Amino acid sequence: MQRMALYLVLAIIAIIGALYVRVATVSHDPVEWHVDPYSVSRPVSPNTYYVATQSMVNDTVDLEAPIYAVSAEVMAKAFDDFVVTQPNVLRLAGSASEGWITYVQRTPKLRMPDYISVKFIDFEDGGSTLAIYSRSRFGYGDMGVNKARIDLWLQSVASFEE
Repeated sequence: MQRMALYLVLAIIAIIGALYVRVATVSHDPVEWHVDPYSVSRPVSPNTYYVATQSMVNDTVDLEAPIYAVSAEVMAKAFDDFVVTQPNVLRLAGSASEGWITYVQRTPKLRMPDYISVKFIDFEDGGSTLAIYSRSRFGYGDMGVNKARIDLWLQSVASFEE
């Protein structure tokens, strides 16, 4: 009986280990994850956070995007400079010069990937805005991680707000 319990425990540990390795080493296909945040369709699961100007998108936003007193080019550069210094963040696709970037950030312990697509838009008056779509790859919920991340990232460029 004890031997059977030991085998069961070892099997559970092996399964958990295999799942961890799968999550921690999953590849990131830019074709799938580099999405335009101005044209996303959000899933029903509560594991996303969406910032945009509501009048510019079809889906419901979680936060109305700020208006900035600088060009999209300046915004994108400052935003990207901050984001790439954050822990466990890699630029997956795009660039500040393109005005459209997708990042992947992994959680510290479980190494689960989240994808964050950001697009910067110029206004005719010289100002700009952005759209951010942050989402978890695995799981149904995100325990507020996407919102907390985007709130922090937006603080890095708050000095540019009108």
